[in-house]
Amino acid sequence: MINTKVSKKILAILFTVALVATIGLIVFFQVPLESNAKVEPLAPSYIANSKIFLLSSTSSFGYVGGNPLSPCFRVTAKIRNDYTSQQPVDSLYNDSQGRAWFIMYAKLYDKNGNQIQSQPYIPPNGHPNSNQQNIASDETETQTILMMTSNRNVDHYTLAFSWIGTIPAP
Repeated sequence: MINTKVSKKILAILFTVALVATIGLIVFFQVPLESNAKVEPLAPSYIANSKIFLLSSTSSFGYVGGNPLSPCFRVTAKIRNDYTSQQPVDSLYNDSQGRAWFIMYAKLYDKNGNQIQSQPYIPPNGHPNSNQQNIASDETETQTILMMTSNRNVDHYTLAFSWIGTIPAP
């Protein structure tokens, strides 16, 4: 008789665990992985006093690789390089023919103008400069910037460079 009571308790516990796990999985797969941010895109302009021109941008909240443990703010920016061989990024290495190497990131702000804590996404085992890109003179490209943050109170953002030069970052 004791074994039957113990077996029923174990069966009830297993059923409860299975039910909770099933509900958890249903909730996990129902949570949207991305959403449109209610953030106005930046107006076309030169980025951070450079000659990299922002043509357009969009933003959204999402997760890196669809992983809900890696929330981020994504900015997709269409840019144009207005540097030339006559007016390069810098005069230190003027053999770039106007090519610009850069690491771009976004500064996120809430509605009160306070900067929101965030970090540029760096792939696992990636070098801190692994987000580096380059663009030829008069070329247009679309860049995606992932800023790691779980804060969903982003009201606006600005774009900036942690590196811009005629050669790759050291």
